[in-house]
Amino acid sequence: MDSHNRKIYFYVSLVLILLTACERNTEKPLVVTTDDITIFSEGIYVFNGSVTGTGSETIMEHGFCRGVSMNPVRDENSICLGARSSDGSFSYTEFDVLANTTYYVRAFATAGSETVYGEERTFITPEVLVPKLLDIDQNIYHIVTIGSQVWMAENLKALRYSDGRSIPRVEERLTWYNFAMYTRAYCWYDNYGAIGAAYGALYTWPSAMDIDSREEIKPGMIQGVCPDGWHLPSDDEWKQLEIFLGMSGTDADLEGWRGTDEGGNLKHNGSQPWQSPNTGADNESGFTALPSGWRDGAGYFKNLGTATRLWSSSIRGDYAWIRQLDYNSSQINRATKGLYEGISVRCIKDN
Repeated sequence: MDSHNRKIYFYVSLVLILLTACERNTEKPLVVTTDDITIFSEGIYVFNGSVTGTGSETIMEHGFCRGVSMNPVRDENSICLGARSSDGSFSYTEFDVLANTTYYVRAFATAGSETVYGEERTFITPEVLVPKLLDIDQNIYHIVTIGSQVWMAENLKALRYSDGRSIPRVEERLTWYNFAMYTRAYCWYDNYGAIGAAYGALYTWPSAMDIDSREEIKPGMIQGVCPDGWHLPSDDEWKQLEIFLGMSGTDADLEGWRGTDEGGNLKHNGSQPWQSPNTGADNESGFTALPSGWRDGAGYFKNLGTATRLWSSSIRGDYAWIRQLDYNSSQINRATKGLYEGISVRCIKDN
């Protein structure tokens, strides 16, 4: 190589070194920001954060540290949201909190062996917390303790399972009419979302159970469409509720309309939404049953304002056990219905 070419090689190499150095110098350091906490509803808080300058190090974990002491650090109680490869924002909804408590929150990200924290934010919970439940779609439900059981005090509205899988929405009547026995689907009453917001969704039994065939039915608690930590009530758990309200064990085992005033103990007792006379309604239990109606196997909507049906996880032959309440009865009906009907869901908390 002559001297002229050596000089060119030298200068080219120098330029490449300088460019590489410049690229390294332009990589921004990892920065984590803890944004303002949003009060979604009393007792429910949304943590917000962001990361910038991810650089060459992959973020192996990010999320939020929260606790009752200042400057919380990442530990086994941290909220971990997984790895990420890009800048951007993230959030988490928290409702598992203590009453009358000051909480400290910091966003964090871990890259390599280094954990970077955002600035600290605080929030103070109310002196009295109303028990609530949040599903995957961010619907908020009141809950109620009845005897040794904890129930949702509202009908379920979730459109997805807790792992994020969607439930098919079916509006067209003839499509519903042609369902196979194990068809997943949900709808709003009259296909009207505003009714669904008030009364909850109507689910086929397979969609409520999260199954596609009889072979998938398992013994024990069935989470199905319910949020994590909750499940569909079995026929026996419905009986347990009825017996606590005063029904005899003999009556609880019967089919048809049973008991005396237990149905009235479950029904919303206002002048609305139940049609008069709303016999026996006092909502003594706090269950607050609403007349959500149902969708029959032919795809027709029936009895909004006058009746409700609620699924159980228990099956008899090709039918599943339900409970029914009516505007003109204070009793509770125990019956079986076709798996392809659209019926309301109330979840019960795992033991």
